[in-house]
Amino acid sequence: MLSKGIRNQYFATICANLATLIYGLSVGWLSPNLELLLSSATPLSSGPINASEAGWIGSIGTVGCVLAVLICGWVAEIAGRKAALMLIGVTQLASWVMVIFASNLNMIYTFRILGGFAGGGTLSVIPLFVSEISEDKIRGSLGAVLSITCNIGILLGFILCYYLDYYTVTYIALTCCILYSIGCMFLPESPQYLFTKEKKDRAIKSLRFYRGEADNESSKFISEVARFKEMRNNAPKDSTRRVQLHIKDLLNKSTLKGILICVIVMMFHPMSGSVPLITFTDSIFRESGSDLPPATCAMIVAAIQLVGSYVSSVTVDNVGRKVLLITSALGCAICSATMGTYTFLNVSGVDLSYFKWIPVTTLSGLVFITAIGIAIVPFIIMPEVLEPRVRGFVMTWCLLEFHALAFLVVKFFPTVVAKLGLHAVMWFFSCCCVASALFVIFYVPETKGKSFEEITESLDSEKKAVPKQSTLDV
Repeated sequence: MLSKGIRNQYFATICANLATLIYGLSVGWLSPNLELLLSSATPLSSGPINASEAGWIGSIGTVGCVLAVLICGWVAEIAGRKAALMLIGVTQLASWVMVIFASNLNMIYTFRILGGFAGGGTLSVIPLFVSEISEDKIRGSLGAVLSITCNIGILLGFILCYYLDYYTVTYIALTCCILYSIGCMFLPESPQYLFTKEKKDRAIKSLRFYRGEADNESSKFISEVARFKEMRNNAPKDSTRRVQLHIKDLLNKSTLKGILICVIVMMFHPMSGSVPLITFTDSIFRESGSDLPPATCAMIVAAIQLVGSYVSSVTVDNVGRKVLLITSALGCAICSATMGTYTFLNVSGVDLSYFKWIPVTTLSGLVFITAIGIAIVPFIIMPEVLEPRVRGFVMTWCLLEFHALAFLVVKFFPTVVAKLGLHAVMWFFSCCCVASALFVIFYVPETKGKSFEEITESLDSEKKAVPKQSTLDV
């Protein structure tokens, strides 16, 4: 049976990630409703949209994501992680209210920007919050909940939007937004954040909740409090007692290596091909020549992605982050290459009547393998390899990089496919995945089950020092 502390950590993680589920719902909303907005049955009084406007609806959400990384990251540092979570809830509520009253394209754009803001906020704040409240032994599993809830939301978005009325789905989303906001109100603030702000009494009370400790603390609890205090005491301060970030904090070896790892691994997901696949599911399956209805294909893809994220959550603290990243990247490379070859042969006039199962199989395999590794593990690794003093600053810029790259991929995907063909694009994604796997093999350390201090030491250590360390241990 799980201890009280672990149950509290799971409760807080699930509660915070309800925002991720709502964001996933807005992602799943996109593909089926683009078809509706393009048709004569559009709910917009301004009439059907055109293909160019549909492309902007698909990509403009990343504008909100970029704004969220800057604003939510700032709020999380100044007002606290909990305040940033509440801001996400308010933004999500406003975005779905906008759908109810949407009568023209600009209101749909606003919905997508606000939804993107909430999504960017979840990716910047929730991994940080979960990392700070969790114990080392379950940090990876709790971090993977973000991917599970997002994929549940995407699957629900596909199912609900294909089978329920346009406005009914909106009211369901609004109900989820209200439940999320209520739940976050009762969550204690991150104890690590409270320690950095020198709010010792509140920090210890919060840590008691997340560790399930009574007034009589265990030795493990006392040592964790001492570790947080030491982290706070080692941070540079000015006369106002606020933690200050200096250039020299970014220039030591372990920090530079951690920053480089974060910058590169955050490219893995956008360049895997899964982002445009989810955004343009219907059109990709038509382009590939699949006989299955696009709605069926979309739900299959979302369900498989959900299974993949669950597999990641139960394996990330067992097999390790590095193994999942390598397996995921190489698997995506194989699936993308296979899909590209099939599409090339199809447009070349080769008879593929006996291989119509390949598009849905390879693309489903792509989203599954993406979900078990490169879709979520980078968000787990990022707060692990960065020192607390630089974590917020570096994560903000890495998330900006992630959303900017995702925007470019989604925006120009239809254009590049039209000019070069789907096969060329899938082959390009395959090459990117191979490069990702090589980077992980030669540069990324394993962080499974390690404390922040142990990870920092591994980033700072030279290979020649390894035998010496082994001798001392003996």
